[in-house]
Amino acid sequence: MENKDSLVRDAHVLLHPIRFWIAELLAEKPMHINEIAKAMGEERRLVSYHLLTLEEYGFVSSKYELSEHPKSKGKEMRKYWVNGKIEEVISELKKKL
Repeated sequence: MENKDSLVRDAHVLLHPIRFWIAELLAEKPMHINEIAKAMGEERRLVSYHLLTLEEYGFVSSKYELSEHPKSKGKEMRKYWVNGKIEEVISELKKKL
């Protein structure tokens, strides 16, 4: 971690209830936005907003791939997954507490 301010900022971003829930879901397996929204029972637009924030701050990565789902087979969809930054921030927070 660069400094205390960035740790506080990152913790604030990650610990928002919806973003934390998204991170928990993605820690289980990579998912498309529609899968995340359905699992949460939330609107796709709301999930999209929080995914963009998580990706902007480096907690989530994504890439486009062809869907294998019967309803959208062959359609290019963005798949999201968590990366190591979540563990890094949580580890730093534990050290400070």
